[in-house]
Amino acid sequence: MVEGRIKKIDLPHRTVTITTTQDNQELTLTFPEGANIEVVEPTTLGTMGGNLGDLREGYFVEVELGAHGADGKCACASLVCIS
Repeated sequence: MVEGRIKKIDLPHRTVTITTTQDNQELTLTFPEGANIEVVEPTTLGTMGGNLGDLREGYFVEVELGAHGADGKCACASLVCIS
């Protein structure tokens, strides 16, 4: 798992750029169809299933990375909002 803060969201290309909290490295994540995205549920502050459109720049997230492409982008298997 990698923790970071969302810097940029590109819905048409299904990518999210995060800045990692550990070393301020920027990672561009590609979300394939069916990737697990969990967002904060406002009533209980737990998480619930969501989609890329539910994410916002500035959210803190935990991501589980999959394969890296030749273009340097990481496929994201799972993303959970922690803020």
